[in-house]
Amino acid sequence: MGRSINPLHFIGQDGWTVPDPDTAANSEGLIALSWDLAPELYDRCYHKGIFPWFEQEGVVFWFSPEVRSVTPTAEVKVAKSMRPYLNKKQWRFSVNTVFEKVIEKCGEVPRPGQAGTWISEKFQTNFLHMHQLGMAHSFEVWEGDELIGGTFGVMTGGVFVGESMFHTRTNASKFAYIGMCQHLSRNGVEFIDNQLPTEHLDSLGAWNIERDKFLELLEVHSESRERVILEALPKTTLPL
Repeated sequence: MGRSINPLHFIGQDGWTVPDPDTAANSEGLIALSWDLAPELYDRCYHKGIFPWFEQEGVVFWFSPEVRSVTPTAEVKVAKSMRPYLNKKQWRFSVNTVFEKVIEKCGEVPRPGQAGTWISEKFQTNFLHMHQLGMAHSFEVWEGDELIGGTFGVMTGGVFVGESMFHTRTNASKFAYIGMCQHLSRNGVEFIDNQLPTEHLDSLGAWNIERDKFLELLEVHSESRERVILEALPKTTLPL
């Protein structure tokens, strides 16, 4: 028998009631639509493992995929090809010093098979608001005074949700990801939700797990903890 198809839930018709993550409407994990993208809604949905992926004509699409990519922060993989970048100390790593610039750069990255970027003006405005509230954070890589790589995401409970990354130098996004894992681990954050699996993330030590296992992990690390507060970190070298 084929997988049953559930109707799409529209968040906002009955307040901010969040649907059950097992009621996805298709195999990609599409579960709900909304007009809103407020930080409070993001936080409420994320506690059920549901995240916004993109918007179209003002409508936000929310997903809960069957397979989730996660990385234990203490187990991030540093490949041999990355060791020269850490050993030479030519690149610097920082946290929360140019958040808005990192989002802009991530929005400029061409995505294979996609027309444009999912990081629309609506998403950028919302992430910037969450940054101002202490929820969203950026991790940056520098060569001298030039920003050459970075990644950003959102802290909800004890879980960090990775949203996007960019690089203008080979391996700079991996450098940012390694630094992010080290910084989060030092602050007591045990794993990163990468949302969707990719070969790039697999090479950095990510695990791909089924939705039900992910939700069990999320309940332990997100719902039972206060949100971890990350302060800014000036330019420094890796490892931290």
